[in-house]
Amino acid sequence: MEHIIKKLTAATISVLLVMVLISHVTSASNEEPPPSSTANAEVKANSPYDYTLVWMTDTQYYTKSYPHIYRQMVDWIAANKDYLNIPYVFHTGDVVNKWDSEEQWQYADQSMNVLEKAQVPYGVLAGNHDVDLKNNNSYEQFYKHFGENRVKKQKAFGGSYKNNRGHYDLIEENGEKYIMVYMGWGIKQGEINWLNQVLAKHSDRIALLSFHDYLLASGKRSPIGEEIFEKVVTPNKNVVATLNGHYYGSESVVDEIDDDGDDEPDRKVFQMVANYQSEPEGGQGYMRLLNVNSRQKKIYVKTYSPYLNSYSYNEAKSKPGEGELVIELPELG
Repeated sequence: MEHIIKKLTAATISVLLVMVLISHVTSASNEEPPPSSTANAEVKANSPYDYTLVWMTDTQYYTKSYPHIYRQMVDWIAANKDYLNIPYVFHTGDVVNKWDSEEQWQYADQSMNVLEKAQVPYGVLAGNHDVDLKNNNSYEQFYKHFGENRVKKQKAFGGSYKNNRGHYDLIEENGEKYIMVYMGWGIKQGEINWLNQVLAKHSDRIALLSFHDYLLASGKRSPIGEEIFEKVVTPNKNVVATLNGHYYGSESVVDEIDDDGDDEPDRKVFQMVANYQSEPEGGQGYMRLLNVNSRQKKIYVKTYSPYLNSYSYNEAKSKPGEGELVIELPELG
C-alpha cells in the first residue's frame, strides 16, 4: 500500500510540474514582444500613415557607453520596416564621441550594418566629433567607415561629394519624389556650390536637407546655418525642410519664403534641431518618426524611443508640443 501511495504522489507532482510549465509558456506567449522586435500597439495606433521616415542623430554616447541602446534603435527600425513601411533613415552626425576611437567606430559599423542587411536605405554625415578638428577637420576615420564606397551600395544613392563629405539620395514613395541631401562638418563656399548644383538638377523633387550645425536650440540659426539659409534654402524652391543635431534639446522654426517677388509667401520651410544626448544614458534611444500622410500632403513629426517603448519625452520635459511638428508637402512639377 505504501508503495502505491508513493507512486501516486510522484505522479501527482509530475502533473503539477507540467501544469506550471504550460501556464508559464502560455503567459509568456501572451506578453507583448519587446519594442526592439516589433512595433508596439501605441506606435500602430498613432500611425494612420502611408510610410514613416526615421531620423537618428548624435549617437556618440551610445557608441561610447551604451552600444546596446544604439543596437536596439536599429533593430527596431529593421523589424518594423514592413510593418510601418519605413523606406529611409536619416543620421545627422556625431556618429561617435571620439573620432580616433576604433572601438566606437566598430559599434557604429555594427549598428548601421543592421539597416544594410535589412535593406533600409540611410544617409549619414560627419559631425564635429567624427572629424579631427586639430588637423583641419580631417575626415580620415569617417571616410574609412562611411565613405563613398559604403554609401554608394545603397539603392537610394544618388551621388557623392568628396568621398561622402556630402552626398544625396533619391527615393520615391507613394507618389512623393524626394531628394535627401547631406553635408558634413566644415561647410564652406565649395560645399554650398555643390548643394546648389544638386538641388537645381533635381528641382522636381521634394528636398530635405541634413546638416550637423544649422538651427540652435534657441530657435535661431547658427552663423553657418544663416549662411546656408540665405545661399541654399532660400534660392531653391524645392527645399521643404532642414534637419540637424549638435545642439542639446529640440526646437523647430518655420520660415515663409516669397519665391516670385510679389511680397506674398509661396513656400514654408520647416527647420528642425533634435539632440537628446544630454538625457540619461546618452539620450535613451529617442529619435524622430516622420510619419507621412500622402492624401493630406503632410508629415507628422513625433519623438519616440524604442529603448523605452515611449513617446513620453515631451511630457517628461514638461514642454507639450516640443519635438512635434506638422510639415506641409508641396506640389512640385
